[in-house]
Amino acid sequence: MVEMVETDVKCCKIISEDVKDAVVLEGSPELGLIGNILGWLLVEELKMKQIGYIDSKDFPPLAVLYKGIAIHPFRIYSTDGIVLFLSDFIIPPAVSYDMSNAIVDWMEKNNSKELITFNSMVVMEKSDSVAAAANSEDSLKRLGDLDLPILPFGNVNGLSGSLLTRTATKDIPASCLFAEVLNQYPDPRAAASLVNVLNKMLNIEVNAEPLLKEADEIEDRLKELANRVQKEPESPIYS
Repeated sequence: MVEMVETDVKCCKIISEDVKDAVVLEGSPELGLIGNILGWLLVEELKMKQIGYIDSKDFPPLAVLYKGIAIHPFRIYSTDGIVLFLSDFIIPPAVSYDMSNAIVDWMEKNNSKELITFNSMVVMEKSDSVAAAANSEDSLKRLGDLDLPILPFGNVNGLSGSLLTRTATKDIPASCLFAEVLNQYPDPRAAASLVNVLNKMLNIEVNAEPLLKEADEIEDRLKELANRVQKEPESPIYS
């Protein structure tokens, strides 16, 4: 039987197997749900195994249904030297600090190699490019070697931001990949733009086609809805 180890930091508790010397990925929903959408793709494509979860009394009352089974809303997966922390809800700001500490403590105990977190940036017009930021000069150089544009200024919101600063205090290399979004709505195409970058960073082969297909279906439904609205007769102002 696999030993489950408990890491308890104030309001957050990690219950999971230990995985040594892994690259840690973090995906939680921010604008466009980028981290969550990409995280689910990684679980499916890499056939990742759930090894634990994060628990907190401050989480929303929520269970996630997956193939008809209720699962924990913040889970931990692993495969071949990769660990994924995947949330299906927006992390409450009051929990982010303690959760970041819990994740970083887990990483330090397991001698994790680095952290890669996913986020989004709002643009007026999309070019499907990916930008990046890091928590140190060495991590920034690696991103530059991948020809990724670096975000020089701005704020990194959510768990991504907390993790970048907390890993820096422990000298753990960390970076954040930003996909372009137009608004807060789920954007599978934006999430797909991160796949090629992640494939290069981790030397893996994840297929982005399922996300592109999902994006096409969403866009077709939106076009159909727009055409239907345009064809409907305008209601008179006065009757």
